[in-house]
Amino acid sequence: MTRTPMPRPINSLSDRLALHAEQRSGVHALTELGPEGTPTATLDYGTLWRRVNGLASRLLAAGDKGSPVLIPEHNRIDYVVAYLACIRAGAIAVTAHAPRANDRSGRLAAIIRDSQPVRALASESTIKHCRENGDSLLQAQRFFATDDPELDRTQEHDIPEVASESIAMFQYTSGSTSQPRAVQVTHGNLIANLDVMGTLFIREDSSATVCWLPLFHDMGLIGLVMTSLMNGITTHLMTPQEFVMRPIRWLQAISRTGAEHSCAPNFAYGICVDRTTEEDRSSLDLSAWKVALNGAETIHPRTIERFIEAFEPSGFQASSMQPCYGLAESTLVVASRVPGTRLGIECISAEALAKNRVVRCDHNTEDAMRITTCGPVVPGHDLRILDPSGALTNRDGMIGELCIRGPSVTKGYHRGGAAELDTFVSTLDGKPGPWLRTGDLGGLLDGELVVAGRLKDLIIVGGSNHHPQDLEQTAEEAHPDIATGGCAAFAVSGEASHEGEQVVLVVELTRERMRAIRKNPTQLESLTDQLARQVRSAISSEHSVAVHRCVILQSGGIPRTTSGKVQRRSASEAWRRDELPILKGS
Repeated sequence: MTRTPMPRPINSLSDRLALHAEQRSGVHALTELGPEGTPTATLDYGTLWRRVNGLASRLLAAGDKGSPVLIPEHNRIDYVVAYLACIRAGAIAVTAHAPRANDRSGRLAAIIRDSQPVRALASESTIKHCRENGDSLLQAQRFFATDDPELDRTQEHDIPEVASESIAMFQYTSGSTSQPRAVQVTHGNLIANLDVMGTLFIREDSSATVCWLPLFHDMGLIGLVMTSLMNGITTHLMTPQEFVMRPIRWLQAISRTGAEHSCAPNFAYGICVDRTTEEDRSSLDLSAWKVALNGAETIHPRTIERFIEAFEPSGFQASSMQPCYGLAESTLVVASRVPGTRLGIECISAEALAKNRVVRCDHNTEDAMRITTCGPVVPGHDLRILDPSGALTNRDGMIGELCIRGPSVTKGYHRGGAAELDTFVSTLDGKPGPWLRTGDLGGLLDGELVVAGRLKDLIIVGGSNHHPQDLEQTAEEAHPDIATGGCAAFAVSGEASHEGEQVVLVVELTRERMRAIRKNPTQLESLTDQLARQVRSAISSEHSVAVHRCVILQSGGIPRTTSGKVQRRSASEAWRRDELPILKGS
């Protein structure tokens, strides 16, 4: 596949923002959309640049350069102002979130303890919210207000450029809430990844972006907002809560604004189908949507097909769907399809996959299974497969651990320890790095990435490998009352020493089915018995493996990360401790 030539590299984020402030001063850089999709606040490029400079000057005057600065803000313009001010001043942006009602995870407190911020940035209203609803760690923070009117009137100072190797941000990864892990992303890493995304996804006449993703996650902050701002595009912000309450709001915002760019994890595309009607869809015009990135979790072919089938009448084009793969340790994107190319849904042999090979087969083959490819590795980066013998290869057809080197590979973890030594290595198979060992299993099919799952999540039964997301996809399609993205498969040790690993599958019911059960509880037993039988039959037929336990949960019962990804290990631990909200187990 021929790639578009790389443009002139961005010297710095500040240089690019200054250029847009000069050339596009009155153009909206950011808007906040209310629940009905109308703008409730806007900020143009000229005002954004003045406000960022004013806040950066305050950080420098306070001696905060090179120190962690917390951003405990909501999904709003002030979050972006705070982040860019940190970048401009050379402070380390600590991407966090405002305290949330009934949040007992302790994640925000853990981030504060880990990062030890010297300052916090938020709007006046959010500062008040933090004082009233935050714990003692948050209340003790020293705040600067991002919406102080004086910032707009601050004279621009001669703020020095920041070295590319200095740390720009702590990006906290999804996973453990009690011990979150911060990836140290440098200014050079950011520029390299933004350059790539600008090349692949942005056209000179691109219009706008819509973002409902949390800004404390890299897919929303870097993948949508920063990429758009650095290329002079308007970004329309929504809150995650508005999307979850009514998913069609996301699509309505794209329709009203004529946005070309937006992205979401796989589950979001599924619930857009599940929770909209034909009447809802008939009012949408999605013909302008050219880049619909799909990543951050397992990408199911059927979810993509259902979305295309449902929204093609609304103008959505199949070529706009862009499956991608990335992770915070490589700043964000590692591999992606590009707009206008063929959607990579392929049939491969399940038997070959169990033996660590990727082999294309006919869809009528008995062991055929469908997968989605994530396109080739992005320009300027090298992706290799580490096989069980410790050899690196980029040959098609081999499954092993995905390893990456290139300018987007980050500096490591804050307070790295053993995890950093295992993940960021100087050489692999005699080849110089630094290399990032992702912990993800995958391979190449005609030069395009196939992600098979997490190395630690692999289930081995009877000597054959089974990837949990494959079992989950089959289970989800086995019964209409199973929620989209509502399955988790994991292995447990057999009761007898000779039994080896056995499969446990937990599945959530849809919200609609849960409402029906609450109205008529007598249907629960027959429904769950039928559902469990169909799941067991489908898994046995498709994968030749028996399900040891099929556990039916109420809607929302599976543990998830803050970005909505299923946490299989947490689900496994909760199952062992009998802490899952079980409706029925068999």
